[in-house]
Amino acid sequence: MRLFAKEKDLLLKIVNSIMVIVLVFSIIIMIGTGIKLINKEKIVSYEQYSKEVCALDKLEYECTDEVCKSELDKEREKSCSKYYLKDKTEKERINESALNNFLISFSTTIVIFTFLHILNKKYN
Repeated sequence: MRLFAKEKDLLLKIVNSIMVIVLVFSIIIMIGTGIKLINKEKIVSYEQYSKEVCALDKLEYECTDEVCKSELDKEREKSCSKYYLKDKTEKERINESALNNFLISFSTTIVIFTFLHILNKKYN
């Protein structure tokens, strides 16, 4: 398949050059999204999240009695679990969008390549 042969007319050469440029950009985008797909966002367990992010045992209490401390612990636990679920949902969404973007760019590359091949196919 010769895209820029002398016997091809000017319009076909221009279309071929545009399609080759689009194909190159499509392949670059596919590689970038593939890398993002391989390097997924890691979703940690709640125990790790609470130790690393929330640090429940490192927070100082504002009160001295046990009832107040237990209420604060419950509030902190609710807050930490809420933030964990939000963070987990966000990371899952990022991973899903990386997969979707890769599939879209892969299919675009296939369509462009197929169109370029059919456009320049010689019929005997």
